Amino acid sequence: MEMHIRKAIENEYRAITHLLASNQLPTADIYEKNITLFVGLIDEKIVATIGIETYGNEALLRSLCVKEGFKNQKLGEKILTYLISFCATANIQTVYLLTTTAEHYFERYGFEKIGREKTPQSIQNTREFQDICPSSAIIMALKL
Repeated sequence: MEMHIRKAIENEYRAITHLLASNQLPTADIYEKNITLFVGLIDEKIVATIGIETYGNEALLRSLCVKEGFKNQKLGEKILTYLISFCATANIQTVYLLTTTAEHYFERYGFEKIGREKTPQSIQNTREFQDICPSSAIIMALKL
């Protein structure tokens, strides 16, 4: 089973919202204009999603999620690698993320923990940073 990855289209956002919510991931702001969502499809069904919130040459990774029943098949790795490649092509220099549960997962892909004070203002001003993720969330960065 090969997973095909592409930008999400608007009529897929409901399915993406359901997938994120079923994995206790935030959905409140996914319709905002500077957020681009991607989907991983197998047989034209969404089995994975990831997003990027961009601010110039900095970006905030949004909710890497793989559907139940498709986990542990390296689909998360595939969609994350796709996103990092997309960011590099889009001239993004640093990708940031906030996590409460997946620190070790992202370390495997080169993300490093940073302090809140080292996070650029553009990322600190996001809804995810200010409201959606708890202040206990770990902040990580990947230089491209």
